[in-house]
Amino acid sequence: MTTETKEQTVQELIQELQEFPGDLLICLTDPYGERFTIIGFEAGSDCVNVVISASDDDDGE
Repeated sequence: MTTETKEQTVQELIQELQEFPGDLLICLTDPYGERFTIIGFEAGSDCVNVVISASDDDDGE
């Protein structure tokens, strides 16, 4: 499966996510099918860093 790589701003991400129910978890999936859950965000010098946890963590933290 080929996936296009595109940088995205916070505003673009928010606009895309507005169509989804507000109580859904956001998970990231890598090219190997491993899933990660977003647990936080940190300000970087030129970007927002997404803090993730492996999705097999049952408590979500």
